Amino acid sequence: MSYAPDWVLNVVCAKIVERFVMDSLPIEAFANRISKELILRYIDCKPKKLRAISENMLYFLAEIDEDDPLNHCHNFAYQSVSFDKAGRHRRLKGFFFDPLAPVKSLNSGKSIVTNFRAFVFLSRSNNSLTALSEWSLRDHKELTYLTEILNVNVSVEDAN
Repeated sequence: MSYAPDWVLNVVCAKIVERFVMDSLPIEAFANRISKELILRYIDCKPKKLRAISENMLYFLAEIDEDDPLNHCHNFAYQSVSFDKAGRHRRLKGFFFDPLAPVKSLNSGKSIVTNFRAFVFLSRSNNSLTALSEWSLRDHKELTYLTEILNVNVSVEDAN
């Protein structure tokens, strides 16, 4: 089976949260539109899953009542792209290597939210986990496919 790597889901859902807060569209619009593209590569990126993960991330951010909750999403996306679970720099380049290659194991939405919660608590006490404010997914040419999907135009019609 071809499932999305956990770090890809981390980035996708963090960006859905960011776009939802910044724009005036329903979260379903972002989840539905982004899912249309991702599902072509990852069978588990269904709109319902993306929406549920993103909503749970939003609920958590509302619970902790931070001044700048989007900063946590930005930093989480940065950390997910830049480092693996062990804290080593993520390998994004190489001959015959695709960093966005599907994986064989399914990642649950619960694990993504748990990772996000743990990251937020850790980042509140450790400033070294913050990304530069000008960091962007576009900075990584190897992730152009993902960048284009996450920056796709979304309209209110996509919520249906």
